[in-house]
Amino acid sequence: MKRIYDDERMLEAGFIGGTLSKDFGNARETEIAKKIFADLHLPEDKILGLKQEHTDTIISITTEAELSEYKKQAKHIADAWLIGLNNIGAMILTADCVPLFLWDESGKYIGLAHCGWRGIVKKLPQKLARLIKEKDKEAKLIAYIGPHIEKCCFEVKEDVASQFSPESIIKKEDKIFVDLTKEIVLQLMAEGVDPLKIKRGCHCTCTCCNEQDFFSYRRTKQKDGLMSFIYKIGR
Repeated sequence: MKRIYDDERMLEAGFIGGTLSKDFGNARETEIAKKIFADLHLPEDKILGLKQEHTDTIISITTEAELSEYKKQAKHIADAWLIGLNNIGAMILTADCVPLFLWDESGKYIGLAHCGWRGIVKKLPQKLARLIKEKDKEAKLIAYIGPHIEKCCFEVKEDVASQFSPESIIKKEDKIFVDLTKEIVLQLMAEGVDPLKIKRGCHCTCTCCNEQDFFSYRRTKQKDGLMSFIYKIGR
């Protein structure tokens, strides 16, 4: 059954968004992505894309000049978006990494980040929050953390674990696991985000565990991708 994992607060802020279940298809395939846009009644030519490489780079599209500059380039290597123009959207792909939705209460700025563990270590969630606050010092930030590999399944070695906060590490039965959600929450809180304003899906949203709803690279070693998207419609 097709599902969109989203947050009702998004529409209140003047945009739509969410992470799609795998029943929508592998969004890495161009024709499937086009069908997804059609099914969601989204204008394909208004949804911006990028090449994800686990960076901490954020593409800002908050002015017509920034949009014009984006269109001049054929290739965009980045892992996050900040959108501030109406009738513009953006997308990312995930298969275990965290789709992070971040916006200000007024709906003026909306962000979407592809947060793999490398991007999280580079403080991508924190940098996205900071960028929104630089645009609007009075911004009250709201976050939604989409489906991703959870602490139950994200087993790592000591070299990876050592790069995370101690609060995000779980050790059991001689194994080490990282809680990516916890790490993101800590980074957002460091930028003043109220933890009560940070939400996540209420269903089982571990991509590795929930084979029915999600693709998982760790589970299958196949490069199938879930689409997450935002589209700013204004109020």
